[in-house]
Amino acid sequence: MAFKRSDLKQTIQGKLYTSEDCYIMACGGNSCFYGFGLSLLILGFVIDVIGVASPYWILGEAGGEKAYVGLWQICSSGSIDTHSVTECIDVAEVPDWLKAVRGFGILGIILLLIAVLCAFFRICLKERAWVLVLAIVLSFMAAICNVISVSVFGEKFHEIVKDSSIFTFHFAFVFCILSTIITGIAGIFLIVEVAKRSSYTSINGR
Repeated sequence: MAFKRSDLKQTIQGKLYTSEDCYIMACGGNSCFYGFGLSLLILGFVIDVIGVASPYWILGEAGGEKAYVGLWQICSSGSIDTHSVTECIDVAEVPDWLKAVRGFGILGIILLLIAVLCAFFRICLKERAWVLVLAIVLSFMAAICNVISVSVFGEKFHEIVKDSSIFTFHFAFVFCILSTIITGIAGIFLIVEVAKRSSYTSINGR
């Protein structure tokens, strides 16, 4: 007698469980897609905060001295009597495009934080699928904000520096790009979780 894959069941402590039951129990009552999605959301949030806050979006090197440009500060480092010295000053004049970069960067962080909180609430509100859907929507909105932020900054890069041969993008700029990618992947994992949970609920009635 042949059995379909969907007919496979496992017996645990005298009870019959479907393969979906065993899959969910193996991940602590939540799908592993949910765990991956939540972990990536947290990682993306941390990286995004570091990227937006750090004054290391642009690096310039000339004559043994370094200059760093960020959204909020401009820093310079050099050596005096074999001692390394670093000095930072706030950006004095903020053009409209930089205000836009800052605004979308901060908005992305806020949306991502709310998305992480919604995903956490999903642990306590397992029967409220809308909580996870909200986390998905917010995560993609945060990714869009980050895309706008880094795109505008990248477009204005040559207006910031006159000699692009000694200036390059630095790690904080890259962090914001990585955060965008990680957040998008997290959203995809959560979409799969919602789809699997909906299918599981419709089949098992719970």
